[in-house]
Amino acid sequence: MRTALVVGLVALGAACDVDRLGLSHRRNESGRPHSVVVGRPSDAISLDPARPTDNESAEVVAQVFETLVRYHPGTTNVEPALAVSWETDDSGAVWTFHLRDGVRFHDGSRFDADAVVFSFERQRDPAHPYHTGRFNYWENAFRNILRVEKLDPLTVRFYIATRYAPLLANMTMFPVSIVSPAAVARWGDGFAEHPVGTGPFMVERWDRGERIVLGRFAGYWGPPASLERLVFEVVPDARQRLIDLESGAIDLAVAILPEELQFVDLHPGLTLYRPPTNNVTYLAMNCLKPPFDDVRVRRAVNLAINKSPIVRLAYQGLAIPADGPLPPTQWGHLAGPSASRYAPDAARALLAEAVADGRLALDRTYTLYVPSTPRPYLPNPERVARVIQTNLSAVGIRTKTVMQPFEAHNADTEHGRHDLALAGWVGDNGDPDNYLYLLFDKDNTVPGLARNIAFYRDDTVSKLLRAAQTVEDRGAREALYADVQRRLAADAPWVPLAHSQVAIAATDDLDGIVVNASGHVVYTGLVRVAR
Repeated sequence: MRTALVVGLVALGAACDVDRLGLSHRRNESGRPHSVVVGRPSDAISLDPARPTDNESAEVVAQVFETLVRYHPGTTNVEPALAVSWETDDSGAVWTFHLRDGVRFHDGSRFDADAVVFSFERQRDPAHPYHTGRFNYWENAFRNILRVEKLDPLTVRFYIATRYAPLLANMTMFPVSIVSPAAVARWGDGFAEHPVGTGPFMVERWDRGERIVLGRFAGYWGPPASLERLVFEVVPDARQRLIDLESGAIDLAVAILPEELQFVDLHPGLTLYRPPTNNVTYLAMNCLKPPFDDVRVRRAVNLAINKSPIVRLAYQGLAIPADGPLPPTQWGHLAGPSASRYAPDAARALLAEAVADGRLALDRTYTLYVPSTPRPYLPNPERVARVIQTNLSAVGIRTKTVMQPFEAHNADTEHGRHDLALAGWVGDNGDPDNYLYLLFDKDNTVPGLARNIAFYRDDTVSKLLRAAQTVEDRGAREALYADVQRRLAADAPWVPLAHSQVAIAATDDLDGIVVNASGHVVYTGLVRVAR
């Protein structure tokens, strides 16, 4: 009772602060709030859909922009979006999309084939006038697209290098959202601050580091969003997010501390949502740096890490130990291939061999890079890092942590500045290629662009992954992915740590909460109900 009382009193002040901003609890004719305020730990990095990789940016981008196809809410069934239909030729290398008529961008300009070609070609073509800066996903997920051409105002054709099984799944992903050519021409690189799409919400205001305010787009082609306004509020402290949620200063909160979820679950005015797991948390070893270029050392690190206290303490039981890179909910998951059982004596024996061969120096301290920003797959990064450090110290490996905000952590690990790195991945779509190819293919180890931050380069694994991209039959693809997972278990570039359960807490007057394949709420379906 004392805790609840303190939370309530502090929350009263928090609610007043938000009311002064004029963003929360504005009433419509029925007396109910017509805005929803979402509390989250950090701000977006960029709202140009072609550029970011962070969850916070992607969540907002998904409200403002649309793709040619999308997943039906709550499923991985592809359905029409800005394209109404599509077909491919017998080779599987030519795809034709028929576009929706009558769609307008937020700036009033027309959505058509020219806009689709512009959105893809500015990322693909280095000679394009707006091919500037970094397009984070293109080289990883869309590099097989050779060109996109307009057939008529409502028809576009894609030419790809070869048959590519994940194409349709990848076309649901936010980086290939369709942008307004007129807005890009007006703002140039500033488009990231002034995004214009066709989605159900449009950006009204972005106060960097504080909040993003979206308003309902009156000219939306589909059923209008039930909300007039959607606000993403930056609340870095997890306890404060809970305080704000209880007070009504925010309506929905993400990244609640695991130890506080029981409070939410038992609270009469709050509802806890736990969508299926679609993520992985892992410890990457930089295979280009000694001693982690030695498979014995990598296997020893796997054997040294005890996942049980990580799941129990850092996730409060709201995770399962990982036995590989794919979550159990992902098709293609191979149960039990990992060699990372907890066996510290076996780890010491392998390390002794590496020391005797001059491949390992136990008097050296190795860097462990850790994001300080909570992530959907890593709600308490520091606690996980402490368990890892303790486990490694017990077998003779000394580490020092380098903790920094997510953007800096990403930049350093993509350049390979780490010895070890704590990281994770949330699936962008329902295809295992989005995990295995992105995170393990040698293509994705270019310093500064790396998604494969273990810098693991194996010709056979890359060959298998690329073969799986050209096979349409799911059973055949699963067999190839099983082979990949067994090889990864043997080579041990990672310690797969956990698949966490994402928790979303909301006030109990919000209905229609559906979570998509990326772990984001589908905000267009939210409605307020009387309780």
